Amino acid sequence: MAIRRKIFRRVILYLRNGSTPHKLALSLSLGLTVGIIPLYGLTFILLSLIAFALKLNFTAAQLAHYVVHPVQLVLIFPFLKIGDWIFNSTLLPHSFSQFMNMIRTDIWGTLHNFWIAYLAATIIWLVVSIPLSIILYRVLITVFRRLVPVRMR
Repeated sequence: MAIRRKIFRRVILYLRNGSTPHKLALSLSLGLTVGIIPLYGLTFILLSLIAFALKLNFTAAQLAHYVVHPVQLVLIFPFLKIGDWIFNSTLLPHSFSQFMNMIRTDIWGTLHNFWIAYLAATIIWLVVSIPLSIILYRVLITVFRRLVPVRMR
C-alpha cells in the first residue's frame, strides 16, 4: 500500500511539473470531460486548443483524454440515440455494431448522414459536461491539495 501511494505521489509530482494543484485539477477535469465528447477524432485537437488557450498542463490533459477514450467509444452511441430521439429521427442504425461498422468504413459519410443527431448529441454532452467538469474539478483539487503540498520536498 505504501509503495502504491509513493508511486502515485511521484506520478502526480511529475504531472504537476511546476503547475499548481488548481491548474492540474483543471487540466485533468477538462481532459476527462472533453475526452467523452461524441465527436470521435476531434478530441485531441479540441483539447489541445483548450489547454493552450487556458495555459493548462498539456500532458495531464492529454493523459486524461486517453484514459477516457474507451468510455468515449461506449458513450458515442447513447449520445447519438438520445439526439436521434430528441429530433424524432430514424437515421441511426439500431445496434452499436452496425454503427461502428459504418464509422469504420466511411467516417465522413457517417458524419454527413447523421449531422443533426451529432449536433444534438454534442448539445447533450455540453449539458452533461458542465456539471461533470465542476464535480471532477472539486474532487481533484481536494485530492491534489492533500497529496502534493504547495512546497515540494
